[in-house]
Amino acid sequence: MAAQTAANTFRENVGSLTLHIFKFTSVTGADTFASGLPNVVGFWATSEFNGGTTTGGNGVSVSNSSGTFTFCLDTAAIAVDLFVVSRT
Repeated sequence: MAAQTAANTFRENVGSLTLHIFKFTSVTGADTFASGLPNVVGFWATSEFNGGTTTGGNGVSVSNSSGTFTFCLDTAAIAVDLFVVSRT
């Protein structure tokens, strides 16, 4: 388990909600990301599938505990995008 730092971060506001997109270049199972975001109302993650192999083919699960996200995936060292919706 390692703490992750996002390679890129994007944000879009829609009314009282904000969509945060965090892009990671290399995530392994049980890595964590401390977003520091309050009022999280929804979240999901996607992996970048490598079409030539099965790397990333099983997708990625993510859980949230007070703004700290834990990734769960079968494959090591894949790019992951984390999407978080929070109330502002």
